[in-house]
Amino acid sequence: MFPDQSFNAAGQTNRVSSGYGGTAVAEVTNRVYVIDDDASVLAVVESMLRQAGYDVVAFLSSTRFLAQMGNLPRGVVVTDQVMHDAEGTEVQRRLSARPNDFRVILVTAFPRTSLAVAAMKAGAVTVLDKPFDRAELLDAISEGFRQLEEMSSDEQTLPPLLPEGQTFFDRLSEREQEVIRQVYEGATNKSIGIQLGISIKTVEKHRGKGMKKMQVGSLAGLIRLLDREFGKS
Repeated sequence: MFPDQSFNAAGQTNRVSSGYGGTAVAEVTNRVYVIDDDASVLAVVESMLRQAGYDVVAFLSSTRFLAQMGNLPRGVVVTDQVMHDAEGTEVQRRLSARPNDFRVILVTAFPRTSLAVAAMKAGAVTVLDKPFDRAELLDAISEGFRQLEEMSSDEQTLPPLLPEGQTFFDRLSEREQEVIRQVYEGATNKSIGIQLGISIKTVEKHRGKGMKKMQVGSLAGLIRLLDREFGKS
């Protein structure tokens, strides 16, 4: 639980750089940073992720994380939104300078559509509402690592413009459009399923088929393409 330690799946402790001249650590491929100023929540999430096999570094302070971020290896960041020091959106803003190194998952007990939309537009993997279940968090983290893997290769380019009056969005079925539009607006798979009265697996199926038809392989690519088609870029 100490913010200058990480724990691997075997429960062993690995020192990480403090950000003040310490020795740099080797690249870690399954590193998850968890930030929450509630020690009890932090302990539960940390234990859950260690049991799932992730290398976890826990921070009770977003300011402490930001002070160390320059020396931290790439990974997925799970951060609470409302904290006593810097909010989760400020953590995300600061990390935007290293988009190929960090992907951010925001967690909030005060869900707002405006927060979700702004966070997703800024590149968040997703915004999870408290309380969230284990599968929901693990799915989001898996997506974060998938995005990191994708971004480690050449930056994805958008598909070419279609003839005037045509859009990739129009190629989708009605249900795919409903799902993709809500994804674009920042909704989670869980909330989309509740809204449309379908299972999360069905949401994932329509989301995957829709993204394939739109020729994008990531959430970031989807948002950029829809920004273009909806005239927001």
